[in-house]
Amino acid sequence: MGIFQSIGTLLGFILQIYSWMILARVILSWVSPDPYNPIIQFLVQFTDPVLRPARRLIPSFGGLDFSPILVLLGISMLQRVVVALFSGLSAAPVIGVLTGEFLAVLHLFMTLYMLLLVARGGINIHSWLTFRQGRPFRLNLRHPVNLFLFQVTEPLLKHLRRWVPTFGALDVTPLVAAFLLLILLTLIQDAGGMLTPSMRSGGGVLL
Repeated sequence: MGIFQSIGTLLGFILQIYSWMILARVILSWVSPDPYNPIIQFLVQFTDPVLRPARRLIPSFGGLDFSPILVLLGISMLQRVVVALFSGLSAAPVIGVLTGEFLAVLHLFMTLYMLLLVARGGINIHSWLTFRQGRPFRLNLRHPVNLFLFQVTEPLLKHLRRWVPTFGALDVTPLVAAFLLLILLTLIQDAGGMLTPSMRSGGGVLL
């Protein structure tokens, strides 16, 4: 192992340790730890420089903070790129690795968002059928699951409703949005499939 590979391995290990620190802070936040505990203060001091800017960029939905998850994914991508660079790979395979990782993460989040849109569409259909049968339908928006579902999907749907008509008072906007996301997911998957052979030929298989 050369000196550059050793440096890359060391940097990758440091990034892995930092990921564990962020994960530990997230887990400890679930149990309301003592803020004066030296270990808690150490974790806060070392993770806040990354988590605080991430929270400003990534808003919470339904009281849930998703910034640590995206930070962990970003560190994982950076770790792979660092190891690849210090392993002697050329720039092209490294860029391919980074692009492939980004597309994989984007595909995952878009898939989850599409499922949320399908769930929102199912609620719309259920409420519409209940109304057609002459029965009242009330959705408890104070429930954290329902609140999360509406807060996450509404920013997109309120813009899309300008272009999607209703059918017999049925709002099909969530299903239209889910269909459009499905098309985008297919394009992203095809793009990822085109990247994979070139990354393998470059000798930097990190996916």
